Amino acid sequence: MINTNKALNRLIEDLKDSSPNLENSIKEIAPLTFLLNIKGHKDIYITINEESSNISFSEQSCDFEIRASLIDVLKLAISGKLNKGLIYGNGEIAIVLFNAIHKSNIDLIYLIDKYFGSLPAVFTYTIVKKVFKSSEIYQDKNYRDIRKRLRDIAIRLDRLEVLKSS
Repeated sequence: MINTNKALNRLIEDLKDSSPNLENSIKEIAPLTFLLNIKGHKDIYITINEESSNISFSEQSCDFEIRASLIDVLKLAISGKLNKGLIYGNGEIAIVLFNAIHKSNIDLIYLIDKYFGSLPAVFTYTIVKKVFKSSEIYQDKNYRDIRKRLRDIAIRLDRLEVLKSS
């Protein structure tokens, strides 16, 4: 069985690694517990702390609740617009959490590279570059240069692994 707490902590750490702003934002609002009530699914209680976060399916007190259908959650993720009618409880904390995640500039290319490999990351990068008609996905030039060097190193490591296994 999947250890959901370990997976959540790993996901949060990866998000912090891919975003320079997210770690500070989480420190400002942590500790935080909220209920994700998706229609037709079991209630999910998520606690976010600085060191350790967890997911639980047993009832806990929470700061706010998000009641939505799966379609509403997908619309939220795609559009980036929070429907305040889905939030019950302390709406201010919910909005702060949503804005912290939404405005943190999470590097999706980095996450795709980490979880799926360099080839899907290159395809995604190319698609994003064509869709947005810009050679600059990140505004900060130093940040882009560091990411480029890290991708180059990852590609070299992949090539060395292939040579070693041959």
